[in-house]
Amino acid sequence: MTESNLGHKLKNSTSKMTNCAKLALLVIVPIFYGCYKKTSNESDQGESPITSGKSIIVDSKPNIHLSHVIELFVWQGQYPTRPMVMAAQEYFERYKDHPAITFSDSLLINQIFYFDELTEILLYLEDFPSQDFKYSLSSSPYHEKSEVIKKWIALLAQFYEEANVEQFLLENKAYYQGAINEVKANLPPADFIDQMESYYRTTRLSYTIVPAPEMPTGGAYGQRGIGPYVYTEDGLHIYQVISASLPVQRVETADGYDHFGFDNKQFVLRNSYHEFGHAFVNPILEKKENQKLIKRYEGSFTPSLKEAMLGQNYNNWSDCVAEHLVRLGEIRLAERSGYPDWAERLRAYHTDSLGFVFLPALEQKILEYEEDADYASFEAYLPMLLSTFEKE
Repeated sequence: MTESNLGHKLKNSTSKMTNCAKLALLVIVPIFYGCYKKTSNESDQGESPITSGKSIIVDSKPNIHLSHVIELFVWQGQYPTRPMVMAAQEYFERYKDHPAITFSDSLLINQIFYFDELTEILLYLEDFPSQDFKYSLSSSPYHEKSEVIKKWIALLAQFYEEANVEQFLLENKAYYQGAINEVKANLPPADFIDQMESYYRTTRLSYTIVPAPEMPTGGAYGQRGIGPYVYTEDGLHIYQVISASLPVQRVETADGYDHFGFDNKQFVLRNSYHEFGHAFVNPILEKKENQKLIKRYEGSFTPSLKEAMLGQNYNNWSDCVAEHLVRLGEIRLAERSGYPDWAERLRAYHTDSLGFVFLPALEQKILEYEEDADYASFEAYLPMLLSTFEKE
């Protein structure tokens, strides 16, 4: 797996996470899945016609872009193939010691939050410079930390205005729109949402991809994605925030680019299944009764499995279980959507290369759920699925 180049503070900020898989930083090694178009002799094994009427939204989010500007000065690095990263580093250099940055650094070092949580919190807000909440934190995992959140938001709003973040976004509007257009040209198949909701037997309110050209990545050619989601009284709004995944050489003028680093169907599709998948799996696993179930099988977190997980920033059994189940969903959805070759590559990659050793048994077990419509949802089948982790 590509090593992140974000420095020791990232590792410090994730070292005691209990649910880091919910929003795990994902540095993805490219997998060559082959052609996504189904051939004439492939059968579509998905069982859901296009019925939800939902489609994936691709949008720019000023709050998210601001979060990565802050990140650039908390975890400093060099990114020669990321023009917007370099532009942001130069534009905001004189604000590198701003209280918004030093306080964000403190929140991470003291493990009050980790970066992906901070990104998620910003999606509850109206766009800066407003400090008003669009969605209440009362339904979120963050309601008990509202005071420190309000202090942090006030500092970010101050940074937004003093550093003129809006002007930076306006000056580079063509680049941000170019990134949006590239993602739109590489979206998952039209039945993607229906396949996911049919498989997990539940729904989500909306699906949004936010391309973030200023998002720092692991190494010169790294790729990143995070999957925040927002709790509301009506359900979940789910997101994936993605970095550029292809190298782009910097040019002299902001409107002089004809490609933007997001023209990558493989990355967008894999990241969609992974990050949106977390929004179906993790809210279930976070429930107290299911945390007790997960803990029952903690003896299966062997030293060799711990070592494999730590190499990917998953440092506890709960994260290991979540990542197994999300990757299981990737494989099964690929298979059921009519891409058996891709499913086979995912099996080999996740099991053999990344060390998710329970995947073969989990896949065998999940077939019972797929074939039995009496299970109302993935959550209803979870106790049976978790029994796969029973130590022999």
